[in-house]
Amino acid sequence: MENDQTIRPWDGIPASGPLLTPLKAAEYISYSKKQYYALAGKGDLPYPIKIGRGYNGASGVPQPWLDAVIASRAAAQGNR
Repeated sequence: MENDQTIRPWDGIPASGPLLTPLKAAEYISYSKKQYYALAGKGDLPYPIKIGRGYNGASGVPQPWLDAVIASRAAAQGNR
């Protein structure tokens, strides 16, 4: 069961740096776009930021947020 106090590795990191499209963000961490959105919906990955207008507006994920997720997972693997 998930805890309400779940630590999100990207918390506290400014939404700056290169923005990746949701597809590129998924590829960056070796997921499909569908898998990425499923995990983002659960809070396990950062949800894309809306940067355009309307339903079809552009969205992106800051690369530093994804780097934080990768580093967190690498640290967790090292602690096993």
